[in-house]
Amino acid sequence: MKRFLRRTDLRPDAQRDVSDELRFHLEMRTQEFIDAGMSPDDARRAAARAFGDVSSIDAELRAGRGARTRTRDRRDWFHALGQDLTFALRTLRKNLAFTVASLATLALGIGATTAVFTVVNGVLLRPLPYADPSRLEMVWLRSRTSLGSELPLSSGFYVDAIPNAASFTGLAAFRSWPYTVTSDGDAEQIPGSRVTPSFFPVIGVRPLLGRIIVDADAEPGAAHVAIIGHDLWQRRFGGSPAVLGRRIELGNESFTVIGVMPRGFAFPRGAELPRGLQFGQRTEIWTPLSFTPKDRKDFGTLSLAAIGRLKPGATAEQARRELSAGLQRFLKANAPKLDLDYQLLDLQQQAGDHVRRGLVLLMGAVTFVLFIACANVTNLLVARTSARRREFAVRAALGAGRARIARQLVTENLLLAVGGTALGVVLSGWATRAMLARVPGSLPRADDIGLDWRVAVAAGVVAAVVGGAFGLVSTLQVRWSNLAGTLHDSSARSTGGSAKTIGRRALVIAEVSLSLMLLIGASLLALSFVRLQRVQPGFVPDHTLSASIVLPIPGDFNPKRDGPGWARFFSQLTAQLAKSPNVESVGAVSTLPLTGTAEGGALEIVGRPRPEAGQAPRADYAVVEGAYFETLKIKRVAGRVFDSGDLATSPPVVVVNREFVKRYFGGASAVDHQVICHFDFSNGAARTIVGVVDDVQSASLDAPPRPQVYVPEQQMTYPGLSLVVRTQGDPTAVLPTLKREVKALDSRLALANVRTLDAVFTESLARQRFSVTVITCFAVSALALAIVGLYGVIALSVGQRRREIGVRMALGARPSDVLRLVLGEGLRITVAGTLLGLIGAFALSRLVASLLYGISATDGATYAASATAVVAVTLLATLLPARRATRVDPTSALRE
Repeated sequence: MKRFLRRTDLRPDAQRDVSDELRFHLEMRTQEFIDAGMSPDDARRAAARAFGDVSSIDAELRAGRGARTRTRDRRDWFHALGQDLTFALRTLRKNLAFTVASLATLALGIGATTAVFTVVNGVLLRPLPYADPSRLEMVWLRSRTSLGSELPLSSGFYVDAIPNAASFTGLAAFRSWPYTVTSDGDAEQIPGSRVTPSFFPVIGVRPLLGRIIVDADAEPGAAHVAIIGHDLWQRRFGGSPAVLGRRIELGNESFTVIGVMPRGFAFPRGAELPRGLQFGQRTEIWTPLSFTPKDRKDFGTLSLAAIGRLKPGATAEQARRELSAGLQRFLKANAPKLDLDYQLLDLQQQAGDHVRRGLVLLMGAVTFVLFIACANVTNLLVARTSARRREFAVRAALGAGRARIARQLVTENLLLAVGGTALGVVLSGWATRAMLARVPGSLPRADDIGLDWRVAVAAGVVAAVVGGAFGLVSTLQVRWSNLAGTLHDSSARSTGGSAKTIGRRALVIAEVSLSLMLLIGASLLALSFVRLQRVQPGFVPDHTLSASIVLPIPGDFNPKRDGPGWARFFSQLTAQLAKSPNVESVGAVSTLPLTGTAEGGALEIVGRPRPEAGQAPRADYAVVEGAYFETLKIKRVAGRVFDSGDLATSPPVVVVNREFVKRYFGGASAVDHQVICHFDFSNGAARTIVGVVDDVQSASLDAPPRPQVYVPEQQMTYPGLSLVVRTQGDPTAVLPTLKREVKALDSRLALANVRTLDAVFTESLARQRFSVTVITCFAVSALALAIVGLYGVIALSVGQRRREIGVRMALGARPSDVLRLVLGEGLRITVAGTLLGLIGAFALSRLVASLLYGISATDGATYAASATAVVAVTLLATLLPARRATRVDPTSALRE
């Protein structure tokens, strides 16, 4: 009765208990005064005076009681949590097979997801390591008739744009400029950049040591200064602060080191910018870039990248309109037919946009794998929870409430999810390194990829969601209303009603459909990759070694002054190498095939009307030396290729490719026609087409052929060429000879990018190979998990239907009938999953279409083959429990 009355009392227990206690003490004191002879009223007043302020005492006691209650409740909660964790660990250890299977499945799914998210986070989500990177915008030219969508700026356009950049706090230009660092007789070619003095303030990064480049450093006649990267500082100078003020040899010139950049800063990074600009993988030297009066009037040489920092409140569109307005005024006065305009891309978009679709596809694929893994563990939990019904009934009979049992189940599953996530994070570190190794140097922002708080939060969210979902599923499997009756059951085999059985089958159907979608995607990418490998690159890469050499450029780029020395060096080098043992032929080229877009420019065809500004034919150009065409076995289509008679004093000549003839001569003969190349910085005279060669893939195997013009080095000198050496045996065996010959001509030079052309061919397919490999791994993992899930559901179904199967066999059913019954159940699940998978793959075909070459995203043969494979392997998974069902003993089954 007292407990009942307490429950009906609306006041909190602590407040009621304190009030009762105070009233008791007042009544006792009042009674003492009455016994001493006071009247009841005087006694109550005297008791109140003696006791003190009842309200403050009441408040103080209630606060103390509440604090003790909260402390006790918190202590009890932690104690209960400890008990739950201890019991959960003991339970998981007792069911070791279930625990290991669940942890392995979760580790696979969560590890793969975390690894891909780490890459996606580093490339697409993580802020760039610069000050307020959201306000950094790359500035490009664009033209509807140009050969590219992102065109560099010329020095003239850059200087003209500065007065119109009102929405920018600063605008900076930079260009690739590799240097050869020479010290102690050891030469090393280092990726470098020449930058305007505004470069570092615009980027917003200060040197770790020293100062930045200032305007005075870019003045004509100023002392040569350089800023070096952190890695170069550690590698070549031992990390000594004394490097500041030290003079270092860069090529043939002496530079004073004025600064060292902080660790990790390496902008510009080649994979984040158009390949035609030829930036190194990580820039490690920065020197001043200045413009002569001639440079300020040069609007034809598009070789500069530009970056600006928006003012607070300014937008990229506003800045683009301002730049475009100034450009249109200039073009109207000088080249009204030229359709150039400006294009702005924020730096983060510039870095990751060209790989965004592929990474999003990988993220979607690995999410499928995670779902399939969780579905498998869910089915395991359903079976395990149903098998524990007797345990839950005993606990309920001993006084455990529904909430207490549910909390225990949630704790167990959260512990399982946390364990799987921890193993997955460890696995993801290895998987991330393995993925990055598949795309060396070609994935943008590779330096920014790594574990950070976003990855940790994502892993924590996955653990919480997965653990909570598992706990909810387990709790819903407990039939609370019939726990007591479970103690009287002779068997605890039941795993739920038809609704729960349908739910488990729905999960397996989803697994089959998702695995089929992944398999179709992997098959399309694999077929695309195979067809891409079969594309003829226009040259023969076997038995050929390549290495790049960049000759020092003292001061400004002046081919008229330095060109004869450049031509003489490469002529002597190729001639000497050609005499070496086991060397068949030697050549050199300014842009090695499959390594990036070649430089390009406008030209005129002599004898045709002079084109209006912006309407002239355009072509890529490459400078070649020696027996380049013979070395790469580039097929000659018509005329001849260059020979030893094509010298600086000889009539200017060019060789063009098949696409050039097709586009500008309609397929008719182009030999003996003349062209004027506006990119010819040597003399610009009319050049005679002496030969036509086959198309060579300059940028990539999947790029369409572009018009190409080849010019001999002796007539259009160039300081940086890639040597190609064809040998009779292993091409790497000629490397010591190559180094010796280079050192004999100039000991201050160094080779860079030394590799075989077979390796160049392989590296050109790195991204496609990466996508194929990863998606295929995901597809195989998903299919394997789906097979396991289907096997588990069918095996569980056979266990539940033992009595039914026993009855059927007792009534005369043959083993073949039972086999057809079980296989039919598996076939229905497989067919449903296959149909959903085909529909899903067709719906998502647009996502993968841009990544394919030579095959449609809805290729019927691929869909049919993938569906057939899934049906076949899933039916094999059903066969084992089906055969087990045929061996059921009717007598023992009927007793169960």
